[in-house]
Amino acid sequence: MEKGKIQLKPRLFILLIVFLIVFIGSTFYFFQNANGQEIKESNLIYGSNPAQILDVYTPKVQNGEKLPVIIYAHGGGWSGGDKTNVAAKPDFFTKKGYAFVSINYRLSPNATYEEMANDVSKAIKWVYENANKYHFDRTKINLMGHSAGGHLIMLIVTNPTYLNNVGLSSKTIHSIVNIEGPLDLTNFIKRFGKYKKVFGNHQKVWQEASPITYAATKNLPPILLIAHGRISVEPFMSITKKVGNIVKYFEAKTNSHSQLTQFLGTSRNEEAANMTNAVTEFLEKY
Repeated sequence: MEKGKIQLKPRLFILLIVFLIVFIGSTFYFFQNANGQEIKESNLIYGSNPAQILDVYTPKVQNGEKLPVIIYAHGGGWSGGDKTNVAAKPDFFTKKGYAFVSINYRLSPNATYEEMANDVSKAIKWVYENANKYHFDRTKINLMGHSAGGHLIMLIVTNPTYLNNVGLSSKTIHSIVNIEGPLDLTNFIKRFGKYKKVFGNHQKVWQEASPITYAATKNLPPILLIAHGRISVEPFMSITKKVGNIVKYFEAKTNSHSQLTQFLGTSRNEEAANMTNAVTEFLEKY
């Protein structure tokens, strides 16, 4: 009998360990879904370069359900930043029923702005091609970007070259939210000369890299511009409205450049709440 008891103890111990593992795993899954956010997969590869990776966040979906998608391009002066710098956005938007995809792209000095724009286009292509696997709605692919990322998403949509390079068109994009990404690099670089390291010294290149150069492109997706003051966005808005494009504007006053993306999806202060409401209403309407 004593010998039998000794043999049972290891079995009981193993059963206890298995129970704990299942319990902890189930609890972790519960809290992820209780928060409305589930990280489906991280560091998914959309290209051959190590920087060409992305993260996918989705809410729990029912069979056959298709999710509208937000593809987010981070800021960082075209030379820094990371896809993990998403703050409250994934949690907020997955609770609203969106899939949220945060992308990395190659950075200066290892990549030109054209290569960065091509990376963003490739990431969009990856989302399009993997729509069935992740329950994405191909007809509702929305772009969002902050600062340098805002510039890049605006560039690839206004200049059809980049999306065409990957077999897509601007019609693939449902809407755009640009969080203070520069639209006129000629004026921008004259004010902030340090970005000559990224775009060089020739104004012709600055013009080619500027979304405002292509603002008269017809049939662009609806655009929401978030910026401090209309001076930086009014020329673009004026040109693109004349050809029938829809462009909306939210004026930031109290939150800083970095706080605009940090506070989106929160009620951190009155302006953050108003901005979040403006973005939500824009996405729902357009």
